[in-house]
Amino acid sequence: MINTTNDPSTPPTQRSIGELVQSIRDELLGVVHHEIDIAKKEFTALAIKVGIIAAMAAVLLFLLLSAWVMLLFAAATGLEALGLSYWLSFLIIAGVFILLGAIAGLVAFLVSKRLKAPETTIQTAQSAVEAVQGKRRQNAVSYDDTFEELYGKQVSARVD
Repeated sequence: MINTTNDPSTPPTQRSIGELVQSIRDELLGVVHHEIDIAKKEFTALAIKVGIIAAMAAVLLFLLLSAWVMLLFAAATGLEALGLSYWLSFLIIAGVFILLGAIAGLVAFLVSKRLKAPETTIQTAQSAVEAVQGKRRQNAVSYDDTFEELYGKQVSARVD
């Protein structure tokens, strides 16, 4: 007989081990399904909030871009009010932006030339692949070397 509670005064039940295992399985599946339902509800609420944030960010970017265009027109019109022709005012504003874009591109190019590959990560990844494939690095420390350094005794971990 098996006591299905932690209370020793409770009489044992007549369920078999198989029935108990099935009961545990069913309860575990119920818990898992419940946790999945909770996760779905949380992720759905989170996805709705992220969607609202993304939509508001898109509206913000559109409005800022529109304001920027208006500022550029105002700058060109201001140059025209100073006595320059209308087309020359817009050409000057466009030229300034082309110059700023070229400077930003040059900075990006110079920074990208200074980038290096993550050498340590590549080396450790290659070592891991070699270890999985059964290859040993030439300068790798063996168990025998480490044991000898620690204990001063020469032993072999290899079975011949």
